[in-house]
Amino acid sequence: MAASPSQIPAPRVPLVDLQTNTVSREWFMWFNSVYSFVGAGTGILGVANGGTGLGTTPINGQLLIGNGTGYSLRTLFAGTGISVANGSGSITITNTLPDQTVVLTGAGTNVVTGTYPNFTITSTAVTSVTGTGTVNGITLTGTVTSSGNLTLGGTLSGVSLTSQVSGILPVANGGTGSGVAYTVATLPTAGTQGRRAWVTNALAPMFLAAPVGGGTVVCPVFDNGTSWVVG
Repeated sequence: MAASPSQIPAPRVPLVDLQTNTVSREWFMWFNSVYSFVGAGTGILGVANGGTGLGTTPINGQLLIGNGTGYSLRTLFAGTGISVANGSGSITITNTLPDQTVVLTGAGTNVVTGTYPNFTITSTAVTSVTGTGTVNGITLTGTVTSSGNLTLGGTLSGVSLTSQVSGILPVANGGTGSGVAYTVATLPTAGTQGRRAWVTNALAPMFLAAPVGGGTVVCPVFDNGTSWVVG
């Protein structure tokens, strides 16, 4: 068993035993403990006694690296793209790889490019998509832009005025602008030329004459821009 410093205090007896004229037993044991402590004659302090177990002077960049039973002196290994420069009391590690070009391709025509380690990201995104589709039997042609706006153009086909159109078709689009049956007294104020309606209480209506209420005749009327007339 290796000794520790606390186990080898200097003896307090004479070095030489006067009776035997030899080294005293206490000093013999002390010298033997020191001999063991410093490596059994090698002069190297072992790991168990707080030393390294090595008696070699390390070169530039060498480090003590555990090997499972003690220490080994080794320099750092330079892997791919790494350089190691060992100096007196210093180690410099440098990345030697050049910038690497990275291209990431996404769905469609989206492309992201950049360089490592300094990335500059650019993108060639789609600015618009044009297509034709059918919704509830109606054919739509339009363009979706990168701003998210939908622009419809072209001709709508397959539109049924009976089942797919609600509301009242205005005069400007070929309609009457009215979907309500009136009495002569409740007709709206005239002034929109071409607007059509009908009344349910005309009395002896005459073509292009102003309708007169009080009867039971249902007849069409239209706005001539000034007044309602039978037509």
